[in-house]
Amino acid sequence: MVFDLYRSFRRWQDFGQILTFIGDVIFSLISIVILFYFFERANALDFRFYIIWGSLLGLGLYLKIFSVFTLRACFGFYRLISYLAKLIHRSIKIPIRGLVIIMRPPYAILHWLSLLLYRIGEVILLKRARRVKRRLRNWWKGLLPPRTNG
Repeated sequence: MVFDLYRSFRRWQDFGQILTFIGDVIFSLISIVILFYFFERANALDFRFYIIWGSLLGLGLYLKIFSVFTLRACFGFYRLISYLAKLIHRSIKIPIRGLVIIMRPPYAILHWLSLLLYRIGEVILLKRARRVKRRLRNWWKGLLPPRTNG
């Protein structure tokens, strides 16, 4: 059943061939380790032929009978989760869109006002800054001794 969960998720996400192969190998190794752990706990590492045949028979019966229903249930669950995620996403976007619409006029007014104040400040302060720069340059030149060519 866990493999069907993994297999359905893999198919739903469309992993690709290489990632699917790597994931299957890793899943198989982990499941073998878990299976051997349970064999060891149940039979004290006394591997008998009927344990292997029983496991394989159980796997075959599960794959033939219950696997189809498990896959359908998993895909239904994934569709439900996807639908709920989209619903939550939309419900979050609605207030944000409303806030954007509400804040558009004040933002436009603030943008216009700040640009106006910037231009006024530029006209007023730029003339003074140029005047101060010229005065500082003249003052600095007055401190330096005159140049001699020689």
